[in-house]
Amino acid sequence: MLTVTAAAPLILATLAILVARQSAMRAGGLGLVVSIVIAATVSEFSLQSDGIADAVIDGLLTTATVAYVLLGGVTLYWVLRAGGALERLGKAAADAIPNPAQRMLVLVLGVSVFFESATGFGVGIIVTVPLLIALGYPPARAALIALLGQCAVPWGALAIGTVLGADLSGLPAGETAMTAVWLSLPFILLCAFATLRFAGESLSNISNILSAIAYSALLAAMLWVSSAWISVELAGCIAGLAVTLVGLVLARIRSKARTDGSGLLAAALPLFVLMATLSLTRLVPAVGAFTSSLLRIDVPAYDFTLSIIHHPGFWMLLAALTGILCLRIPAPEIRQLVPQALKQWSIASLSVAGFICFGHVMLHAGMTDRLAETVAAGAGAAYLFAVPAVGGLGGFLTASNAGSNALFMAFQSTVAGRLALDPIVVAAAQNAAGANITLASPGRIVLAASVSGLAGQENQLMRPALALGIIGLLLMLPVLAVL
Repeated sequence: MLTVTAAAPLILATLAILVARQSAMRAGGLGLVVSIVIAATVSEFSLQSDGIADAVIDGLLTTATVAYVLLGGVTLYWVLRAGGALERLGKAAADAIPNPAQRMLVLVLGVSVFFESATGFGVGIIVTVPLLIALGYPPARAALIALLGQCAVPWGALAIGTVLGADLSGLPAGETAMTAVWLSLPFILLCAFATLRFAGESLSNISNILSAIAYSALLAAMLWVSSAWISVELAGCIAGLAVTLVGLVLARIRSKARTDGSGLLAAALPLFVLMATLSLTRLVPAVGAFTSSLLRIDVPAYDFTLSIIHHPGFWMLLAALTGILCLRIPAPEIRQLVPQALKQWSIASLSVAGFICFGHVMLHAGMTDRLAETVAAGAGAAYLFAVPAVGGLGGFLTASNAGSNALFMAFQSTVAGRLALDPIVVAAAQNAAGANITLASPGRIVLAASVSGLAGQENQLMRPALALGIIGLLLMLPVLAVL
């Protein structure tokens, strides 16, 4: 009964979206209220009022980081839309890779993975959604396809989650990442085939099947090679770029298509600015250290730091400003898009805040630990196969494998030691599971919905995304049996 009580905020919030078809903002608010009531009244999870306040403040500070990304992403989207850049970019993508199945696979497994690996925070979604809408896909379909680009989250944000998890478990980051590749490969394949399915491409076409397998294998191989011999931090960027370049080269060889460059430079310049600034600040240590030191907000009491300039939200806003200038958007249109962007941003930020805050209340009150311990105790000697469930819980709550690892990696490693399980395999499974479920996490769902203009309709995305996330966790089990 105590376990059910601990899970109540999570269960009720999820049911509110999936069954009651409520918006993520209302569902997150419900989860927050329920978690506070349980923390305040159930003796086993009892928190004093100041403890509850600390948990909520901690959650709001975390929300600030996410909200900054949302502000930049939503603003960039509206600028590109107002300037007609989306239509031009969509036509250019179609011209560069005429085959629609190939194009989708390159966008999801290449472009989106690169951006997500360079910066994290769901930026791959923000970049991909407008391109898909420009290619003619309905907003809901575009959002779902973009979510599939989260298939390499262990290497997102320069592999911060993997590095953190390795540090918490006392294991080499390279070995942890290399093992995580094997555990992530089935999920990458799943996302490749789901991309074709959501894009309306035939799954009985041999060429499509082989392409999905080939691009998935290329992505996984580059992740493994880069993690082993180059850098865990750069592995995702290298792998995503490799898939993109191979796709473009093959398309050029096969079709010899020519892209109409009319107005393309101005349309693409904001994204080039975004890619260049993110690459410089993430891949060049000296530049990253400099930007990180500028305009910092530090809250030592809550171990919180926000670097205003270094944060991806800043560079998205800069890209949006570049778009306003190079696309020559007139002042009246700017005055129209600003309130639209701010309205969309506020709804999305409030939605994320609810989920993050109740996740922090659950953590501070010991509810999250209770759920993890129940899973571990119920599994017994077969605990290895319960590792993905625990990691997935953390990823769902935090929308981040770094968050999941922060919650559960030490716990997972301790249990692994007691049961004499392979520590590398357990750490990699925790890392990969926390990552794979993020595409279905409320934070990512809200982000995709906000950028695609579906704010308040998150239930359209949650159902299929959650199904894919759960299947992804189940696909890890046979790999664990082999490892």
